[in-house]
Amino acid sequence: MTALRHVHLMDPQLTSIGGHYFSHDAQLLAEVRRRGLPVSLYGRRTLTIESCADCTVRPTFTHDIFHEVARDPVVWPMENFQALNRAFLADLQQLPATDFSRDDLIYFPNLLQNQVLAIADWLSGLSEAHRPTVALMFRYLNHAMDYVQARANKDMIALYYRHAVQHLLQVHPRTLICADTLELAKAYRQITSAPVLELPNPMDVSALLETKSTAPSDGRPVVVYQGHTSPLRGFHFLPEIIQRCRGLNPRPRFVIQLQNRDKGQQSGLGPVITQLEALRGAEVELIEGPLPQAEYLALLARADIVLLPYTPTFYGHGSSGVFTEAASVGKVVVACKGTVPVRQGTDYKLGTVGADQWTPASMSAAVAFALQRLPQLRAAAQAGAGKFRQDNCARALWDQLFTAAAPWHASVAAA
Repeated sequence: MTALRHVHLMDPQLTSIGGHYFSHDAQLLAEVRRRGLPVSLYGRRTLTIESCADCTVRPTFTHDIFHEVARDPVVWPMENFQALNRAFLADLQQLPATDFSRDDLIYFPNLLQNQVLAIADWLSGLSEAHRPTVALMFRYLNHAMDYVQARANKDMIALYYRHAVQHLLQVHPRTLICADTLELAKAYRQITSAPVLELPNPMDVSALLETKSTAPSDGRPVVVYQGHTSPLRGFHFLPEIIQRCRGLNPRPRFVIQLQNRDKGQQSGLGPVITQLEALRGAEVELIEGPLPQAEYLALLARADIVLLPYTPTFYGHGSSGVFTEAASVGKVVVACKGTVPVRQGTDYKLGTVGADQWTPASMSAAVAFALQRLPQLRAAAQAGAGKFRQDNCARALWDQLFTAAAPWHASVAAA
């Protein structure tokens, strides 16, 4: 067992300040530095940022992990697997082997099956002295996503996960397979027949804990929707939810982040955006574009209720950064039953409200229920926030990851 020399954080999803990739990576970097370890960060080649948490980002990866190159609707999983693994391997091979050693750890916080075989082939081409320990995070059960369900041969994706993971473990036993929810860990153990380490989905809310909202308030409750503009997150439910909640007493005010208009329109949400713009006024505020971390947290601070109308077909196993942030600061959350946020809210006794069905009517009824019991729910959320925050932070992630790597590296004590 040797001492850990250097940590490399390789995130092909890191491109800008928008969304949770930037804030997630920033806190992981800060925690590694707090422990006195050198750390390097690698992002997409199309970066619009130069640094993250004062760490220079090395533009490395050519593709988003969800990028597709397939043309044949029958063998599309095979086409993607072959072409995208080759592309990811070419990206990794551009990195000098001398930048790595056996005493290093590489953590990939966002991967699919279309990158795993490339990692195995890259490591196989390195000498033993330059072959680091690796940890791979699977955050998406992508073959279960709504848009994949109608496709032929979608079950090939699970087979490719199994094949690639088994091959990687064979050629490089110093590999950790990880997932960031209990549900994902269970699913990937079954898919790969390999051990899967469950890690938290950490979000840093320390700045928010030290401040209070300065937004003017007339005493009416504020319902906030923030994060990606996606059908998976029920963005298309928002106009009907707003309309149905107009007759409530107390009558809520809605604040909606339209994070990415272009991607929303590409995913068929153009008419929904038009509807929301027509509703904009004293009772509906639209905030457009990705927000710097301070402004993003300021928006969360305004919320009396954080609305997560997320689909159970994806969020029944996938993690939610918005939920982690909201739960960490004691916000009342409305989500749909059968999702990870509702399960975690129940586990931590956070007073999270679950809609019975994934429909605008059911989500609206859940908002009405939360408004009627807002003081009690807020008290429960705030009472459980400390424990939730302790279990879902960067320190907890690295504690667990370094402990799992201890057979190959001396453990890194918390500073």
